[in-house]
Amino acid sequence: MLPRPVRFSAVLLLAFTFVQPTKAQQAKADCSKPPVVIRPPKQSKDEKQKQSKTRVQGSVAIEISEDGDVVSAKAEPPSEGESADQLESIAKAMKFKPRPGCGVFKTVVNYTIGMS
Repeated sequence: MLPRPVRFSAVLLLAFTFVQPTKAQQAKADCSKPPVVIRPPKQSKDEKQKQSKTRVQGSVAIEISEDGDVVSAKAEPPSEGESADQLESIAKAMKFKPRPGCGVFKTVVNYTIGMS
């Protein structure tokens, strides 16, 4: 039989050995961070030529799914018409690192595209 202080220490050691964060706890910690972009959208030659002639600037409110896809994109005023459509299409093409168990992440992305 071990002395009482040694037994107590052994029990504590065993308890701390088995108490490790679960995957769900680790995922929740990851949910507090914003999603990470993993692939910038690719542009066609026509889009590049069009953007070199014009300047588009504005903000887009986006919602990112747990899978990392942009499920909703809405240009915020004062963007209107063709520039709003262009901003929204660029935002929808974005891809983020998946965050399973975190739910939808809402944010606003600011763009300045074209001539400088």
